[in-house]
Amino acid sequence: MELVWGEDFTALTDVSKSVFARYSPLEDRSNDVPFADQISQFAELGWLQLGDPGAVDADSPSLGTIAGIFVAMGSALAATPLLDLTTARDALLVIGTEESADIAKRIGNGDAVVVPVFPSADWGSALRYEDGVLNGVVLAVGYADRADSFLVQADGAERVVALVDQNSAISCEALPAMGRQPMFAVSFNNVPVAAASVLARGRDADRAVEIAEQRAAVLRAAQLYGAGLRLLDMTVLYAQQRHQFGGAIGRFQAVQYLCTDIAIATHLTSVHARSAARAIDTGIDPQPHIGLMRKHAAKAAQQIVHCAHEVHAGIGYMVESNVHLFTDAAKRWQYDFGSAAHNDAEIVAALNRTYTEA
Repeated sequence: MELVWGEDFTALTDVSKSVFARYSPLEDRSNDVPFADQISQFAELGWLQLGDPGAVDADSPSLGTIAGIFVAMGSALAATPLLDLTTARDALLVIGTEESADIAKRIGNGDAVVVPVFPSADWGSALRYEDGVLNGVVLAVGYADRADSFLVQADGAERVVALVDQNSAISCEALPAMGRQPMFAVSFNNVPVAAASVLARGRDADRAVEIAEQRAAVLRAAQLYGAGLRLLDMTVLYAQQRHQFGGAIGRFQAVQYLCTDIAIATHLTSVHARSAARAIDTGIDPQPHIGLMRKHAAKAAQQIVHCAHEVHAGIGYMVESNVHLFTDAAKRWQYDFGSAAHNDAEIVAALNRTYTEA
């Protein structure tokens, strides 16, 4: 099987590199682009309205094409709300009602900041919706303090997806940032949710979140791929420039093996991400591909930074070095991809489903 990214992947990646250079701590640690400016720029570029989860073999850009933006974002280690907004928009488009489509359009135009709040067992989060009231805490929600509204998934008599406006009954407590990405614990304390604000219920709610999270996982893997390429370049360059025992340390096989391990883990991430994107873009059941991708990416996020630190040794931990910035970002991504046990269960469930349907 030939695995390729989307048709305009390379062109979009090249354009995105120049955009994210101004966001990158690798270029300037003092970079601090105002949030409103980020939203405005992404809306102007059309990045907030790329792709349609329901479009297979249509004119809409494929997920494999959109991934080009996130490869460049990962290479720059740029912290932006782009993935959060894209995930919320994808879920709204999957729901497919007139109201959800209108909200998705406002996100795409940069007129609304809607942050997804989808509880994860890996993060120890849970939400309950009962008798029109929402309660619970969700951890690691990005940009919660900047949200106009939250797109919330909650359990109850049946699972629901609802749009909840920011209000005084919702508290956002800042958590230690990982990878310069702001994170919050969002608490819902007896938040009333009108029936009209519930956009999907039961299987429709499950499907919307599942598809949005699958697409988000591919784009996160694309970020990791971009970061791995950049870290590989930095590590190889350091191995060529750092001299010890009468020559460059890169002449030692042990150092070459470490650089090779970064390259293998990075490119395998790309292979799994392309496989998952292709499944999504062509309408194949993507869950086995998504599970394998998540499992490998979680491991790769650990491996590439470990090997880079082995080559750089003590200097990699210095504030002046950029290596530790990758370590911080990769740890956040590792958690986003989920635990090995969770991913194994998803893979087995998907394969069993395929077998029984056949």
